[in-house]
Amino acid sequence: MTLRDVEWAACLLEPRHDRELEAYVRRELGAVPSAVPYFTPSPWLVRAMASLSYNGAPLVHIDYALADLVSLVVSQDSSCRYCYSAQRTVMRVHGLAEARIRQIEQNFLEAEIDPSTKLALDLARRIARAAPPPTAADTQSLAAAGFAPGAIRELAYQAAYSVFMNRLMTAAAIPVASVERMERHWALGWLAPFARLVMRRRWRRGEVTRLSPEQRAGPFSYLVHALDGLPSAPALRTALDGMWDSPLLSHRAKGLVLAVIARGLDAPRAEQEALELLAATGLAPREVEPILTHLGSPALDPIEAALAPFARGTIRGRPVQMQQRTRALRAVLQPDEVVEAVGVCALANLIGRLDFLTRLEG
Repeated sequence: MTLRDVEWAACLLEPRHDRELEAYVRRELGAVPSAVPYFTPSPWLVRAMASLSYNGAPLVHIDYALADLVSLVVSQDSSCRYCYSAQRTVMRVHGLAEARIRQIEQNFLEAEIDPSTKLALDLARRIARAAPPPTAADTQSLAAAGFAPGAIRELAYQAAYSVFMNRLMTAAAIPVASVERMERHWALGWLAPFARLVMRRRWRRGEVTRLSPEQRAGPFSYLVHALDGLPSAPALRTALDGMWDSPLLSHRAKGLVLAVIARGLDAPRAEQEALELLAATGLAPREVEPILTHLGSPALDPIEAALAPFARGTIRGRPVQMQQRTRALRAVLQPDEVVEAVGVCALANLIGRLDFLTRLEG
């Protein structure tokens, strides 16, 4: 069975065009992906989709070709039909032969790629699966292969960003027909050289820069610090602040989502941060523990009671299961709140999967 055979529900969000947001995405990415209008009710989320990408946060240490391979492997492992087809198209544009792509899809460990790339893709897959989550020990072979600490962090971030995008597209069941049609289009081979020229002109090497004092404060600052020196660090700071400041869901609701996903990913530092955010809303750790254990409590309001199990279901599982949970969420939340919930869960999955970075040396 190919990924195009994976069951995929009808879209669960309504598209809403926003000229200002779409102009921002076009500046960052060079084009507006078909998914963007479905997320415009949550502006911080649309901006994060672009700014957290390697177009918005240029790569410093690893190659763009490796980052694309990471996205392909993670999207395949997550069974995200949208991201998988989009990434497959990108790789064909960049000149990778169909046979080579299929070889990587079938088993990248046996594909004709260099050993260091195989190690990098193995870490990316471990981050995507998070079963169990990676540890500092999982990076030792990469270090032995010549990956510097900054390169390992950048690689891990690219894998987690791919998970973020996978969760957005999958939980919302963003329509896949257009991206799958593009990936199979007969004219792609003819257009690829021109598209490749345009895309590669946007590739630029990022610079090692340090966070400003203002960027060192805020929710999950420990994780932003772990990425310090990479362009992804200030981009993540902005996305985290945008998520936390957004008025569509309460701080308590978002804190519960963050805590539930951190617990499910066995990410202790992320869980502790979420508990501190919840304590600031008046919810003590002793009150949170039963919620994290049972995904429910009489103390929760209807929105919070719906969000806790939904958040847990975004960690892993088949797309159709995730989409069924989103459909159930629509019965309790307003449409804009559903968009926000999907976005917070996606960002929480990125946060939790990068928790191990805080235990790396160097």
